[in-house]
Amino acid sequence: MIKLYIYSLLAIVLALFVSLYLGFPGDPGYLLIAFGSYTFETSLFALLVTIAILYLLAKLILMVFRWINPWYLIRFGRNYKDKLKAKSRSKTVEGLLYFTRGNWDSSYKLLTKGMKDPDATVVNYLAAAYAAYERGDKNVWMQSLEKAESEYPSARSTINSLKAQLLFKSNQLEQCVAVLQQMKANSLNDHCLLQLLKEVYLKLEDWEQLEKLLPSLEKNEVIDSDEAESIRVRIFMENLYAMSSRRADFSDDEIIQQLEKAWKKGPANYKQDERIVKHYADILLKLNRVDLAAKVIETVLNNAWSDVLVARYGEIDFGNSHKHLLIAEGWLQARPGNAHLLLSLGRLAMRNELWGKAREYFETSIEIASIAAAHGELARLLKHLGETQASDIHQAKFVAAIGAELPLLPLPAPSVVKKD
Repeated sequence: MIKLYIYSLLAIVLALFVSLYLGFPGDPGYLLIAFGSYTFETSLFALLVTIAILYLLAKLILMVFRWINPWYLIRFGRNYKDKLKAKSRSKTVEGLLYFTRGNWDSSYKLLTKGMKDPDATVVNYLAAAYAAYERGDKNVWMQSLEKAESEYPSARSTINSLKAQLLFKSNQLEQCVAVLQQMKANSLNDHCLLQLLKEVYLKLEDWEQLEKLLPSLEKNEVIDSDEAESIRVRIFMENLYAMSSRRADFSDDEIIQQLEKAWKKGPANYKQDERIVKHYADILLKLNRVDLAAKVIETVLNNAWSDVLVARYGEIDFGNSHKHLLIAEGWLQARPGNAHLLLSLGRLAMRNELWGKAREYFETSIEIASIAAAHGELARLLKHLGETQASDIHQAKFVAAIGAELPLLPLPAPSVVKKD
């Protein structure tokens, strides 16, 4: 039955083709289709028009269904989101490019716009915060970091690290220490954290905390042995100074006792270091203990020579100048050609009002090394001795060399010379 129906349709189609090809222009033809109790009759032209309309209608329906196809809408939505993401990513990339060029305003604006992207990362917030800092807007960079911490809690360590660095750069040292201490509780051996903590303590001059931190700095190789020793020296010197500043709480005698105790406990090499010894001697001088200051310098010079300390020995009036002149002349036997020692001897001779001896020491010092201070001392001595022309020559050399300030020394009355 089905085959018969198919053959009938083929026959009809063939008949239609023949009628169209042979006689359709003159005769539109007639079509009758009977199937069981059903019949269908129409002209061939009307059938063709109906088929064309049905075909167009079917194409239209298919097109509409294709437009409202949910999978197409999903694909369209995905493409739209991808375009938005690409646009946001391009803003982030462009913002980072401006960041590397130091264009902070443009960088901050683009990075902030890129934050709206669902795929934005913590980098947007960190870079935007730094750009805001460079623009000088404290509130903005703090807000950026706080928002970053709430959005990306897993990156809290990195965020706090940048916050500490920006606080340090902003000279907000107390807040910086608070952040670093909080980080240190979770990251005991973080190299960058320890380095920044060291810098903060140095800037705050918090020597007690720096001394506590020093073992960690060395253990984690944040500093080398030379820098560690330099820090120890600085801490030792600052501790001595801190002791001398407690006059409101202790008497001078108590302070001296504390200083002498700390000095004795100090490393042996510190007592030979001219910088530390000079610092300690100056502290004793401020406490009016010139005898102890002189003794400290003499002890060093008797064991380890220092041009700096022998020069200081001649600058300060320790009292009992005759005794100190004899001590210094004892050093001259081992160092007859030391210009700094000869300069100090000249100054000690002037304190003893031995003008001729002082002149001889100054002139000998100048012959050996032509130290600026020796020219200055000789110039003012010669001026008071009435030798104005010679004085002017040495004064000119003194000014041309350094122009260093000379210590206060007794001078002879004009044209009066005391015999040695």
